[in-house]
Amino acid sequence: MSATNRGSKRRESDFYETPHDVVHDFLEDHFKGKYKVILEPCCGSGNMVRVLREHFPESTIIAQDILPVAPIRQANVTHCESDFLTEPALSTPVDLIFTNPPYSIAEKVIRKALMTYPDATVVMLLRLDFLGSQERFEFWKRHPVNCIYPLACRPSFTGDGGTDSNNYAWFVWYPGRTDQRIIPTWGRATF
Repeated sequence: MSATNRGSKRRESDFYETPHDVVHDFLEDHFKGKYKVILEPCCGSGNMVRVLREHFPESTIIAQDILPVAPIRQANVTHCESDFLTEPALSTPVDLIFTNPPYSIAEKVIRKALMTYPDATVVMLLRLDFLGSQERFEFWKRHPVNCIYPLACRPSFTGDGGTDSNNYAWFVWYPGRTDQRIIPTWGRATF
């Protein structure tokens, strides 16, 4: 997801791994609950899936991506090698959709998640700048986010400790809720 890595070229398929601590700290501090079925529709190498498994050991976790992802096949999850944007809804009800979508298709992923799974909580790691844009004005009117949890530290999505110039946050849509809040997430880790 990390896009402007200060002059670096973008990676193929917009693939950037989400650091373990970014997911762990958010789940630990702000996201408790029981979910029967969790879908990670842009799972990449499975970093997020492994943390979801740690926090939700009893849940069924479905990891989906357009690329083959062998490592997560060993993480006690169901793997679907398919495109979330073009595949029909899963036959099983989904309670939670949790992902860091490629920035170039983030709005499409959010729309699909909200429309296809209206009873699911949807959680996306996005740039804070995703809030702005004339192009997304209608999107935000139709799909207002319920909670935003800004990250205090800029995470490294490249694995080398380097960060880009963007700030990030967890965006959460709860089914049936209309309230809106921004909740600072200070985090314990330095990414």
